[in-house]
Amino acid sequence: MAGAGGIRHGRIWLLLVGFRGWWQLRLALARHRWTWYAAVAGLLLGVLGLVSTPLGSLPALLSGLAGVLLSVLLLAPEWWALRRGRVRLVQRRDVPTPAVDEQEHLVRLPTDHREVAWCRPDVDEALPRAGATYGWSDERHGLPRRLAAHAGPILAARVRRRRTFNGALVRQDVDLTPSVLRQGEIGLSRTDYYTLLCSNYLFGWRVLDRATGATHLDGSSLPYGEDGRLLPLSQSRLANVIGVSTLALTTDRRLVLGWQQPEAEAAVGGLAAPAGSGSVDLTDVHDRPPGARFTDFLSSAMRRELMEESHLAPHQLGDTLVSGYFRWLNRGGKPEYVGLTELTVSSDDLVGVDVRLVETPYVQALTYDCPLDLDLLRRDPDSLDCLPADVAAAASMPLYMGLRALGRLLRRDDDLFRRLSRPATAG
Repeated sequence: MAGAGGIRHGRIWLLLVGFRGWWQLRLALARHRWTWYAAVAGLLLGVLGLVSTPLGSLPALLSGLAGVLLSVLLLAPEWWALRRGRVRLVQRRDVPTPAVDEQEHLVRLPTDHREVAWCRPDVDEALPRAGATYGWSDERHGLPRRLAAHAGPILAARVRRRRTFNGALVRQDVDLTPSVLRQGEIGLSRTDYYTLLCSNYLFGWRVLDRATGATHLDGSSLPYGEDGRLLPLSQSRLANVIGVSTLALTTDRRLVLGWQQPEAEAAVGGLAAPAGSGSVDLTDVHDRPPGARFTDFLSSAMRRELMEESHLAPHQLGDTLVSGYFRWLNRGGKPEYVGLTELTVSSDDLVGVDVRLVETPYVQALTYDCPLDLDLLRRDPDSLDCLPADVAAAASMPLYMGLRALGRLLRRDDDLFRRLSRPATAG
């Protein structure tokens, strides 16, 4: 459990995050609504002029009052526009799915067929032994013009009521193939959370003009080309932030799961996800510099997310294996990686472990003793029968895809299956 000092520091951190998010949003919107800041500056200068005006100087007093009045007249419509927004987001009931060829598969979440992933089995088979490295570029990819034109109002509509900040994240620039994974280089570059909100996370939403009701754009068409197929990452201009999730498995073969908050942007509230689930950020680039093996880079990011969300210490983590890759269509086709982390502790050792306070805006609770039937998982990787019924009913897409990739890996790797199935040694 967290001590009093840790709780106090966590609360200070949450306060700073809230202020940081408020400030970053206003800075981002300043590029699109500069008159708001001009009006505020004019108001402050007018007030300063009134305060500093010598008594009896009527012309100066009237000039100060006129400045304040003019600023208020400019400020009022800008304040209303910022509060109300120029656009509104309307959720679509149906979302398109792309055509696929022989190498590609569409996978639907068993408990919610609206959640769809695009994947390639040959890529999953190549991942565990991949020798590819990664390259890095500080160059940012601009959004499509039709999207960038409305980025400010979209951002205001999405962030206004959420506690979030514009973190620096990592974008994947190229697609995966078995040959690239064997000896190629995976290009990565810089992006940020606000760009993700205004691009990939618009999937399933239409952007309407609040005044006229006209449709500015349909976010569900952004990941697809004119032929209706999923755009390769090398051609897509969305944020395409890399997502990572790892299944944390205790020595007594129990899963550590995180139950997501209802307001979490990237998932429906109350869903069960791997305890190590999030996005790759710039700290991961610093930890594993360019030229490192790509799967080592991914596993390092998975381990960081696992420790950040679940209070686990480095010595409690064993090996991490990257087991699968998919593009999450409901998140605009963003790239996602799943893996397995074998812990060096049992579920009993984790009794009392709770969510880190700084993660409570995103994760509401941890389950550290979820049973996992490895025999059932190997027998039918496409099913959620390996989980208890209540957890299976609330499984998120990253949890399902992680289990699915692990089940298929256990089919191919008898040694791994025997090792994971071995009874835990009494501690």
